[in-house]
Amino acid sequence: MVVPENYRGREQAFVKHRLLKTYLERLFMIIGLSQPVIRYVDCFSGPWNEKDEQLKDTSIGISLGIMKKCLEGLRGIGRNVTFHALFIEKDRRAFEKLDVHLKATTMPGISTTAHNGEFFDLRNEILRWCGQDDFVFFFIDPKGWKNIVEIPTLEPLLKRPNSEFLINFMYDFVLRTHTQESFQDEMKAIFGKIPDTASLNPKQKDKHLINLYRSKLKEIAPLKGGKPRTAYVPILYPVKDRTYYHLVYLTRHPKGIIVFMEASEKLDPVQHQVREKAKQEKRENRTRQLELFDSADDTNVVVSVDIENVKTYLLKIITGSSMRFGIEKLADMMEETGWFERNFQTAFKELFTKGILVNIDDKKGRRRKNHVNFEANRNKGEEVIRLTP
Repeated sequence: MVVPENYRGREQAFVKHRLLKTYLERLFMIIGLSQPVIRYVDCFSGPWNEKDEQLKDTSIGISLGIMKKCLEGLRGIGRNVTFHALFIEKDRRAFEKLDVHLKATTMPGISTTAHNGEFFDLRNEILRWCGQDDFVFFFIDPKGWKNIVEIPTLEPLLKRPNSEFLINFMYDFVLRTHTQESFQDEMKAIFGKIPDTASLNPKQKDKHLINLYRSKLKEIAPLKGGKPRTAYVPILYPVKDRTYYHLVYLTRHPKGIIVFMEASEKLDPVQHQVREKAKQEKRENRTRQLELFDSADDTNVVVSVDIENVKTYLLKIITGSSMRFGIEKLADMMEETGWFERNFQTAFKELFTKGILVNIDDKKGRRRKNHVNFEANRNKGEEVIRLTP
């Protein structure tokens, strides 16, 4: 994996932008099949630290490029969809760059608006721009956190139906401050209470804090349009083995969780390769010696999951003699565990092979993949019977 030169020194932004690009394209194509208007709000647009004059290495350029591609794709299948994009930026100098770029980048079918000001102060203006009915995707990717990621700050936006969110949760900051007395008010605003992590190891703290935040987000989001669901992707420091921030996704549709997790799965090897390359370059700069082999050459690296744990989980949730596994159930499982469909399919295969479970909708039992078709029977899925205790 070769990181583009304009992302050197900010490799985590490259990983984040890969996720944004992959997911937005899938999302816009799916939403465009049923809704005539799609709105996109970048609440902290910049540009910051850009090295490309056309802003291709910013969320601005990436989002506009995806809108153009999806607009053409949807019109190619007879869907007349329009896109509206709103960009918020508080820094005056950055806003001037943004404004110039938007005025010079006009595309039929895509309208753009920019506001100069603080996100916190512009929340009502943002909601007025969104209107009541159109689908809106909110990208909340700030440099800081104050008056941004707290639940009371986000509440007006979270309560809007027909909306999805991708939120940069500044985990490293929270990890360093959540036990400090001077930050208790801030922690209450983020989590609803002061998190107690005294008895937890680093991995347990990470999981506890992010799940606590996800839970609070879902408490605020309305049930209209489906129950709120969340997933997340950890973005690690380029050369440190710890989490820099989490990208937290909020939707009300099970398919949204599945598509997001598919995009996340594709990101795993990318992030591994980017980090290994950054570490190698740091070593070479320190030793002043080039290494013979490129440590980022392994393109098949996938974060491993213990399949025994997945099998145990599946057997635990099948509380009766059988269970139907459809899209809703797959989304539930992904949201609860953070595992990918591939992990569940591998576990199902082993359980079927051992005669512990059987898929009664797989008449021949010879599938090499999709051992459970979650989209079968109009997304209601297939029925799995448990044969042994």
